Amino acid sequence: MIRSSVTVYAPSAMSRMCPPSLLPVALALLVATGPLQAQTATAPAVTLAPQAERITDGRILGDRQTLESVQQRLRALNEKGVAQGHYPLAKAQCWLDSAKTQYHENDRTGYVEQALAESVKIVQALEADPKAQAGLDTPLVAGSTRLREDLWRRLAAFKGDAATLACTARTVACAEVRLVRAGHAEEQTGWRQATPHVAMAEDAVLRATHEAASCPPPLAQAPAAVPAAPVTEGPAAAVAVVHKESIVLLGDALFRFDRAGRDDLLPGGHERLREVAENLIKQYRRIESIAYVGHTDRWGSDAHNDALSLQRARTVRAVLEGLGVKADRVSVEGRGRREPLVECSTKPAKAEQVVCLQPNRRVAIEVLGVK
Repeated sequence: MIRSSVTVYAPSAMSRMCPPSLLPVALALLVATGPLQAQTATAPAVTLAPQAERITDGRILGDRQTLESVQQRLRALNEKGVAQGHYPLAKAQCWLDSAKTQYHENDRTGYVEQALAESVKIVQALEADPKAQAGLDTPLVAGSTRLREDLWRRLAAFKGDAATLACTARTVACAEVRLVRAGHAEEQTGWRQATPHVAMAEDAVLRATHEAASCPPPLAQAPAAVPAAPVTEGPAAAVAVVHKESIVLLGDALFRFDRAGRDDLLPGGHERLREVAENLIKQYRRIESIAYVGHTDRWGSDAHNDALSLQRARTVRAVLEGLGVKADRVSVEGRGRREPLVECSTKPAKAEQVVCLQPNRRVAIEVLGVK
């Protein structure tokens, strides 16, 4: 048996905190956060600055921190065992990425707020129950047009295939959000602006087709055993359960910028790797395989990014093995900038793009073992 895993409260005085012109935004977030009673006392508020006030550095910085707070909650869910291949987690990430991108594009249509609300709604459901099947619907936020029913049907088919969804979830979830973004572009500025987004959704459907075709089949059931005499003594044999886990470590939290060696690890990076090692050793009786995969953002040449991502993956492996993490099979790979988690506008200054692209700079650790 294989089990896969990985490692906004509503304002209490809406009328006082939110003027009438901002009620649509507040209501969108209220829908996402649910009843006040359901929230914990420490749940962070998820509120962006009113659109008319997004003109000062302080307001913009505050909004970025708000968006990053949701990213941190997604990361915490992943570290607590919600797999990246879990469709709801992937959908929440895709909605958040879309909200970030449109924020950087200075979208003032309500798309940013409503996309963020969809992400937060899923995050809260997963925080309450990591196995929650949230985010299965894909609302057409901000009055977006529903385009390309053929693509929607194919994505629904992938989503309904439980045998391969673990392999296609991220691609399918982001393609659904991408189609909403295409419909938003068509509604606001016409089909020319929608075309690139539709093309990306088409590419995603092709990618999901390949992912589904190459997805490992579920373990075949063992043939029925020949009836035997009943056993009256001795404990029942335990069934070994093989767990799949994905741990994502942000490169910026591990290494100095654009560096990859062991001597380039930040103090916090050493501590983070020590925590990972302790958890793996504590949780697994035997680790069958570990794959270390490095990733970068889009800055720099392919050759530079491939080398950087590979060396970071090698360094993480060396440190964890030095801390006692062992596996029967180990692989190390650098994929450079070819598999981004987020897409960011090229219009802001480079420093702003570097911040937006942070989730792409990472080392993923894929673990298969018996707990």
